[in-house]
Amino acid sequence: MSTTTIDPTIAMPPFPASWAMPPGPKLPPLLQVAQIARDPLGTAVRMHRRYGEPFTMRVPGFSPSLVFSSPELVKQVVTGKPNVFHAGLANRPLKAVLGRWSLLTLDRGPHLQQRKLLLPPFHGERLQAYGDLIRELAEREAASWPVGTPFRVAERMQALTLEVILDVVFGITDESRKDDLRRLLPPLVDSSRHVVFWGSIANRNLGPFRLRETFETRRDAVDALLYAEIADRRRVPSGELAARSDILSMLIEATHEDGTPMGDGELRDELMTLVMAGHETTATALTWAMDLLLRNPAVLGRMRANPDDEYVRATCQEILRIRPVVPFVGRVVTEPVRIGATEVPAGAGLIASIGLTHHREDVFPQPQVFRPERFVGESDVPSYGWLPFGGGVRRCIGASFAQFELETILRVLAQSPVRLAVRRPEPVRATGVTLVPGRGVKLVREMA
Repeated sequence: MSTTTIDPTIAMPPFPASWAMPPGPKLPPLLQVAQIARDPLGTAVRMHRRYGEPFTMRVPGFSPSLVFSSPELVKQVVTGKPNVFHAGLANRPLKAVLGRWSLLTLDRGPHLQQRKLLLPPFHGERLQAYGDLIRELAEREAASWPVGTPFRVAERMQALTLEVILDVVFGITDESRKDDLRRLLPPLVDSSRHVVFWGSIANRNLGPFRLRETFETRRDAVDALLYAEIADRRRVPSGELAARSDILSMLIEATHEDGTPMGDGELRDELMTLVMAGHETTATALTWAMDLLLRNPAVLGRMRANPDDEYVRATCQEILRIRPVVPFVGRVVTEPVRIGATEVPAGAGLIASIGLTHHREDVFPQPQVFRPERFVGESDVPSYGWLPFGGGVRRCIGASFAQFELETILRVLAQSPVRLAVRRPEPVRATGVTLVPGRGVKLVREMA
């Protein structure tokens, strides 16, 4: 099956070397990346205090980028005209992982076309249909935790959200193929993090470390399974396919405006996008959730006593505020623009720093305090002060599904008789484009 003939490529405009950039750290780009990896939130806060807004960041493989964090300027960045403010160009390091047809790597018309095709599976009514399955998977996972033996909850959440992907997104019924994907997808996710985070550096062989080669081998193995599943699904009779609720089946039935179906390459790229954007991110959010709840017993007690209360949603919002899984979104401008008082030339990068916005004292007083009450009732959180899923026309298409999944699973896990195995603070680390718990959050399950 051939893909659509639209060429999704947009040329990267040259960066003006003579532009007088706003101040920023003078460290070489590689050292800036290492500093961010070690302490992403703390580094962002310190840079903001020292250089003001915006400040300039330089990282390997990117144009110099201006970092914004005040809600009013973040709004200008994420809601800028999509034919000028290009998220696909900013996300170009993701193309090796997600492919050229990924919703995250496209701009302009091709992006809008793919977004229309992907919207129906994330409709509110569809979400409710997935609820029982997600709840059942969460209960099964919690029941499997060992008693009295420390375990890393990050690994268990990765396994749980992968099961959601295999059932809800892929709809795979072949147990052998499921087992293969359970085995092959986690290593691919790990390799993808390195390739994205280190950019062009990952292309070099550094002694025994062959990041790009390892990644491509793992990607090709997963691709073979995905293309086999796509081929099998295309052979399912139309009536039977329409009766299925998984996202892959719906996408196979979807058509472009000219009536043509999605090609195999398009389907593969959107499936990988949903894996990377909906599997690792939700697993990370759940891991942070368990860490934060067990360090705040009053919040956990209230959740346990009223699992259907709006407080659960507020708690999830506060989790995503204090530990945003994706700490920034980017744009590359193809024409000169003005953000606040700053004149920005074509070819420059713009970063809306979600992590920094969520930790500004003027947006969230006492930002280091975990307090779900911020989001209960009439919230005074300013527009674009809370944006864990980005904003504008590029807002994460799966945001509603992610929040629904997080709330559904957390209602189950909050009832588990567990405690932290390690009381010292869990370090925040940057890997790929996500902020993860440095030690994976060790828990111990106690006798009920």
